[in-house]
Order: sequence, then C-alpha cells, then structure tokens
Amino acid sequence: MSDTQAIPASKSASARVWKLIKWGLLALVLYFVGRQGYQLYQEQSDSLAEIQIKPVWLVLAGGCNFIAWMPSVWFWQRLMITSGEQAGFWPTARAYYGGHLGKYIPGKVSVLLIRATLLKEFGVRVSVSALTAAYETLAVMGVGLVVFLALVPYVFNAEQIAEWPAWIQSIQARPLLVPILFVFALFVSLPLVSRLLNLVSNKITKSEVEASAAEPRPAISIRLLYVGVFVFLISWILHGLSLGLVLASLGDSRLNWQEWPLWTAAISAAFSLGFAALFAPAGLGVREGLIAAILAGSPAIGPVNAFVAALLIRIVSFARGCLITSKKVNGLARLLHEVFS
Repeated sequence: MSDTQAIPASKSASARVWKLIKWGLLALVLYFVGRQGYQLYQEQSDSLAEIQIKPVWLVLAGGCNFIAWMPSVWFWQRLMITSGEQAGFWPTARAYYGGHLGKYIPGKVSVLLIRATLLKEFGVRVSVSALTAAYETLAVMGVGLVVFLALVPYVFNAEQIAEWPAWIQSIQARPLLVPILFVFALFVSLPLVSRLLNLVSNKITKSEVEASAAEPRPAISIRLLYVGVFVFLISWILHGLSLGLVLASLGDSRLNWQEWPLWTAAISAAFSLGFAALFAPAGLGVREGLIAAILAGSPAIGPVNAFVAALLIRIVSFARGCLITSKKVNGLARLLHEVFS
C-alpha cells in the first residue's frame, strides 16, 4: 500500500474513533443528567407534582432571551461592515437567530455555515461572514466564561464558605472585589485576546469555507472588540434575567433580585462551558447539568426548581428560535440539506 493510500485510511480511522468518543461522552453526560432527574423524582415527587408553571413568565423569559442576543447581532454586523461588507441589521439578525437551530446539528461549525449561507443572498462574501461569525462566537463565549469566573463568589452559600480557608473567606466577604478584578483583567488583556481570536477564528473557518488566494481575510479591530466586550457584559446580565424569569414561573411569581448574580453565573457557565463541550450539540446535557448544579446551592431555589428551570430554559430558548424562523422553516430545511448533503 502506498503512502498516499495510507494517509487517507489513517485519517478515516481517527475520524471514526473521534466520532465514537464524542457520542460516548454525550451519552455519558445525558445518562448522569437523566439519572439526576430520576433520583430527584423518586426523592421529591411530591414537590415536583406541586409545581405549577405560569406561562406568562416563560413568554417574558423568551422575550428577554431574544433581546439578550441582540448585542451579538450588532457586533457581528459591525465586524462584517468593518471588513468591507454591506450587511443590513435585519438580514444579519435573521441569519444569526436562524443559525441557533444549527447548534443542534453535531459539529460547532454548522452554525457558521448556516449563518454565512443565509447572508450570501444579500451579497455578503461567505468567507467574511463565516470568519466574523466565528470571531463573534468565540468573543461572546469568552466573555461568558469570564463573567462566570467573576461571579463564582455568588455561587456558594454561607455554609459552604464556612469550611474554606480564612484567606478565601476574606475575599468572599468582599463580593464585588472578584468581579472588578476579572473585568479589569479582561479589558487589559484585550490586545492579546484580539490576536488570539483572529488566529483561532481563521483556523476554524479555514477548512470549512473556500476563499480565493487573492481574497484577504479580515482582521478585527481592537477598538470594536472593546465595545463588543462591554455590550457582551450587558448581554450576559440579560441572559441571567431570562433564567430568573423562568424561575419566577415556578414559584410565587416574584423575582428575587438578590439572586440575579447567581442566575447570571449559572447561565454564563452553562453556555460557555457547553460551547466548549465539542461532543454535545448545543451543549445538550452539559448546560442542564451546570444550571441545575449551580442553582441548587441556593436555599431560595432548591434542587427541584433548579432542575426544572434548567429544562425550561432550554425549551424557552429552542421555542424562541423556532418562532423567529417559523416563516423560513422550509427555506432553512432546504439550506440544511444543501450544506450537509
């Protein structure tokens, strides 16, 4: 067998192994999340039966979720404009929200291909829209991870903190100190982050999007990234509020505003770490597990409401995506067939 025949065979074998690993990890995560839900049902079936979901709060949560992604739409549009493309805001929004449904297709690049293809009919180069979409995704998820780390002090309750070393308790006694330090470090490091994002986003789209050799790949402005980080911080705060509205649908129809940092920590951890879990389409299982685990530590929420809220926020997010793209369902189906056939 020649070397040229051995190399494709080796790549094919490694691809099959990686596919088995991904599906195995996904099955493992879903098993543990499912087992958690089953145990919760066995132990607290009475509490689960008493839950009365109030749809109005879920509608508000869906609206808040929609608004929370608007900064990402704006940022992506600005990236394309600075790269020389004439991308309108509403076509960009349509492509952005339509791409959300692509998260449920295995492979993170599906979202980029769908968004780029939807904008192609408006004259936007596929290479530019895909690259800038990758950049936006990495940026918003990176900020989400920083937001979660900054809000870690709000995740733990007093009983848990009492068992920690004294120096950590002293930091915990100043809950604003950690968020300020993390946000400051983020803004200071943005020049380096900008270079890394350019490298990674180029690598993500290099093998998936064809571009002519003479076609320059856009570099992202550091100034725009600074503005983007600021609007992404607002975006994650709104995502936290969306989760709070879901929790309000399970309780006495009141928002416990003191829990807002906890809501934001849970949702930012779920999305950013769920994105990093390459084996899970749309972070399936990973998001639910993280949200349930983080919220369950609050005495005001408890494990039952935490688990149900984790499931409901997924349903709200998916329903919002379907409603926004409902008029384009047939077109989106044809698009998916073109992209993946």
